[in-house]
Amino acid sequence: MEDFIDDFEKYTVVDCGHWTQQEKPEETNRVLIDWLRRKIAKTA
Repeated sequence: MEDFIDDFEKYTVVDCGHWTQQEKPEETNRVLIDWLRRKIAKTA
C-alpha cells in the first residue's frame, strides 16, 4: 500500500491477535484518535 498512498501510515500493536479492538481497546483507540486528529486538522 505504501506504493500507492502518499501519506500512508502503519502502526503495529505488539502482542495482539486478529481482534485488535477487543484485545487492546485502549491502544487501538489512542492510535485511531491521534490519526483522526492529525488528518482532520490538515483539512480544517
